[in-house]
Amino acid sequence: MMPAYVYSDNYIHKAENWLNNINSMTADFIQVSSDGGYAEGKLFIKKNHGFRFEYAPPTPLLIVGRGNWVIVQDLEEQTSNNYPLYQTPFSRFLSDNVSLQPKGYETDSIVKNGILEIKIVPNEDNNGLLQLDFSQNPFQLRRWKIIDQIGTEIIVTLQNHKYNVQLPAKTFRGNPIKTE
Repeated sequence: MMPAYVYSDNYIHKAENWLNNINSMTADFIQVSSDGGYAEGKLFIKKNHGFRFEYAPPTPLLIVGRGNWVIVQDLEEQTSNNYPLYQTPFSRFLSDNVSLQPKGYETDSIVKNGILEIKIVPNEDNNGLLQLDFSQNPFQLRRWKIIDQIGTEIIVTLQNHKYNVQLPAKTFRGNPIKTE
């Protein structure tokens, strides 16, 4: 009988290799936050191009990351905000050489009941946390959890993964905000 908890750095390398071998991916997502928020939608990721979160109604958001920027659009309010990509967890996934053990962070892994949990925590106090959860069979990213600097927890669960799909460049452009 396998123990319920297994610790090993080999699991971190396995997750890095898996992430490095994906060129593109789509998945359905469910997002839940500790402040009561709930949303669903579709995720698109393509290495060296970007990512896109298309939220399903009634959530009027579109989040697109490309180049060095993340663009968050409220399609209902017709507003747009830009954030540097390096300030988001996705900066780790879009590089050619994904590292889950960056400088300035502590990375730990544990396997609990068949789920690999990798926690990435900044060395500075109160700067949040990123946790990635991988299923073992098949090995794939199933969920991530972000705890921000003020303690808000956001959990994104993925399902219906498709890999190495064709994603045109326009996938990573935001919808234009209409001006009146």
